[in-house]
Amino acid sequence: MKRALLALLAAAPLIAYIDVTPIEIGEHPGLSGSTSLSLSNRRGNTEKTEVGADLNIRYDDNKSSAFWLFGDYKYTDTEGKSIENRGSAHLRYLHRMTPELYFETFLQSENNRINGIKNRFVAGGDIRWRLFSSKSYGKGYVAAGPIYEQIRFINPQTDPMQRNLRISSYIFYTSTFATKARFNTYIYYQPKPKSLSDYNLYSLAELQTPIYRNFFLLLSIKYDYDSTPPKDIEKVDMQQRVSLMWKF
Repeated sequence: MKRALLALLAAAPLIAYIDVTPIEIGEHPGLSGSTSLSLSNRRGNTEKTEVGADLNIRYDDNKSSAFWLFGDYKYTDTEGKSIENRGSAHLRYLHRMTPELYFETFLQSENNRINGIKNRFVAGGDIRWRLFSSKSYGKGYVAAGPIYEQIRFINPQTDPMQRNLRISSYIFYTSTFATKARFNTYIYYQPKPKSLSDYNLYSLAELQTPIYRNFFLLLSIKYDYDSTPPKDIEKVDMQQRVSLMWKF
């Protein structure tokens, strides 16, 4: 197993992928999370530079509250041309009202220059309800609440700054197997209340498989949809990813 892990580390840079599993107060008290930096540089037949960073920190007071800070940055340059330049930071506070019912409030800032977004700032809150929880069938959650969104675009002449009020809702399912592997999937739906045809959809499915101690192999598929993207930008973004994840 050690040799297999070393082979994986030699084949690709270590990526501490953000664990999106919902926080339950008391499950992991104290400080936990992951962090990493990665750099890949090719010269010769292929001119390519990749820089990546991930941060995921959780603090659970083991009473009624938790804080969750996570973010990532990815830059890819091929032959002097940037083909990916994006980053995000998210701070969330959770308060347990009952074992099933949580209040969440959050701030988020992100940029995605390839998708025409200079900066997107979001502030909001929601009520999260745990629908079910069992060892056999996993856990299911639903949440909904208002968010304020401010977007600055790369080309303000064609895409002026937006200030929007949206309703953010999500469905989340997570299940842990006897092997300690974990499956997560979610769908976020964020429409404008006065114009339901203007909405954002974010979805993900991932499988975390333990390989050695705190190291996990992670397979994920992300699908994002923006019904009203900036000019000349596609509505759909899809990403498939294979990562090594380290938890502490």
